Amino acid sequence: MKHPLRTTTALAALAVTGIVPLALTTPASAAPSGLQGDFNGDGYRDVAIAAPAATVSGKSWAGQVAVVYGTASGLDPAKRTVISQNTAGIPGGAETDDMFGDALAAADLNRDGYSDLIVGAQYEKTGDRDEHAGTVVVVWGSASGLKGATTVKNPQPLPGSYFGLSIAAADFTGDGKPDLAISAQSDSGTSPFRIRLVRGPFTKSGSTGAVSSYAPGVDRPQLIAGRVSGDTKADLVVTGLKPTGDQPLATAVYYRGTASGLSKAASLRPGWAAAIGDLNKDGYGDIVLGNPAEPDTEPSASKGGKIHVIYGTGSGPSATRRVTYTQNTAGVPDSSAYGDRFGQALAIGDFDKNGYGDLAVGARGDSEAGSITLLKGSPSGLTTTGAVRLTQDSAGIPGTNEWGDGFGSTLLASDVNRDGRADLTAIGVGENSPAGAAWFLPQAAATGSFSFSPTKLGLSTSQGGAFGEDLAG
Repeated sequence: MKHPLRTTTALAALAVTGIVPLALTTPASAAPSGLQGDFNGDGYRDVAIAAPAATVSGKSWAGQVAVVYGTASGLDPAKRTVISQNTAGIPGGAETDDMFGDALAAADLNRDGYSDLIVGAQYEKTGDRDEHAGTVVVVWGSASGLKGATTVKNPQPLPGSYFGLSIAAADFTGDGKPDLAISAQSDSGTSPFRIRLVRGPFTKSGSTGAVSSYAPGVDRPQLIAGRVSGDTKADLVVTGLKPTGDQPLATAVYYRGTASGLSKAASLRPGWAAAIGDLNKDGYGDIVLGNPAEPDTEPSASKGGKIHVIYGTGSGPSATRRVTYTQNTAGVPDSSAYGDRFGQALAIGDFDKNGYGDLAVGARGDSEAGSITLLKGSPSGLTTTGAVRLTQDSAGIPGTNEWGDGFGSTLLASDVNRDGRADLTAIGVGENSPAGAAWFLPQAAATGSFSFSPTKLGLSTSQGGAFGEDLAG
C-alpha cells in the first residue's frame, strides 16, 4: 500500500455529550429522533464503518464507507448503504489512494433532526497540483437514510495539507449549533499541524460559520470531543506525537470549549487513543487515554500497554485525580505481555443501564489475536470489580482466536437497539486477512453477539487491513 495506516485510534462513544442518552420512546413513524448516529431518524442509532482500502471502479485504495442501520435486533448488515466518491450526489470522484472514509464523525449539522455523516479523505488530490490536500464532506441524513453531500471548504488547500486527518463533531461554542474540529497540516514551519474549527450552522449549499485555527503542538493530531467540565459546551482532547526528537513520544492536550471557540487549557498524560464519558455519574466527563506502545519504543509506556483515567471537574480535567491501569492491575483480567497493545482502542457507554459510564478497552495484540476488557463505572469511578475479558474464544463470541485477528482493534459504544443500554461494535482488523470483520455485542456482552464480514456489506474482501479503521454512530 502507498500510505501507512494511522498510528492512533481515537474513538469514543457519545462524542457530542459524553453522557449516555435515554432510550427513545417516540414511535419510529414520528418526527426524526435527533439522536447522534441516527441517519434515517427512525429512533435506532446506526453505525458507519470505514473501508478506506476499498477498490472503487478499479481504483485501489479509493475508499468506501459502509453504513449499517440499527433495528430493534441491533445492527442489520442487510440494511445498509455503501458510499464512495462515485456514489451519486457525493462530490468528487474515486481515485487511487484517496482513502475516502479514513476519518468519520456523526452529528446533525443542519439541525433537521437527522444525524449527518462527516467523511474525511486526507489523501484526496484537489486541483492539478494539490497532492494529498485532503477533503471533508458532509453526507446528509434523511428519512430514507444518507443521501447527497456537501464539501466542507478547506481553508488552506496545499499539497500535503492532509485536511481531514481526524474529525470531531460537537457544539464547542454552546450556541446549539454543532461545529467541526478538523486536523490538518499548514504552511507554518513552527507548528505545522493545525486544528481548524469550522463553526455551525452548516447548510447543504456549503455555507458555514466562521473558521478558526489552533496550533496544538502535536504531530498527526487525533481528535475526540465530549463534555468534560459539565457545561453546555463540548471540549476537545487531542492526542498524537510530540513534534520534537527522533523517537515517537505520545502526548495529549485538552482544549476547553468556550463561546468564542477552543481554549488550550491543560496537558494530559501521554496517550494515543482517547475516550470521554461520565464514569462516576457526577455530571462531569472523565477522560481515558490509551498508550498501547512498549517502553522500548515509547519511554512513557508500560509493557503490554496501559490506560490513564483523568477525572473531570467543573473546571476541566483534574490535576490530581489521575489513575493508571494495566493488565497487571489487581482485578484486571489476564496479565501484561509484550505486544498486547492494551489501550489501542477505547469506548465508553452505559452497558448495564445503571447510569454510570463503563469502559471497553481493546488490546488488538493480546494473545496475538486480540481481546476486549470491560471495566465498570461506579460512584467512586472506574472499578476492576466484575471486570470481564472477551475474546473470540469466549463462549458466545463468534469465531476462534487466530494469530493476527486484531479483535478489538476499533471500538464504538452506542445504543443501537433502543433498549437504554449501550451496545458495542468491535472490529477485528486482521480477521481473515486482508478482509477484516465486525462484531456486534449487545450491551457489550457475548450473549446475542454476531459478526459480519465486508462481503455482508457489499464490499470486497480486499480491505488491506483497513476495514473498520474508524467507526461513527
